[in-house]
Amino acid sequence: MECPNCAGHALRVREEGGRWSATLAHRVSCPDCDGVMTLPEDARPGDTVSCCGRTYRLTLEYGAFAAEKPYVA
Repeated sequence: MECPNCAGHALRVREEGGRWSATLAHRVSCPDCDGVMTLPEDARPGDTVSCCGRTYRLTLEYGAFAAEKPYVA
């Protein structure tokens, strides 16, 4: 669920035991197109994500994820 008041952040909303809660759903922009990917809850730095036929590695700095192109030597 996108939050119109949260600077482009998305929220995961769930009901457990009759109570509702919301957590931040981390999102990253594709380095090669205008696509935005919502990451799974268990995403960790070093994991990979795919968009536009390419695979990117996730980094995490200052509390925000980024999708980075793989380094090619």
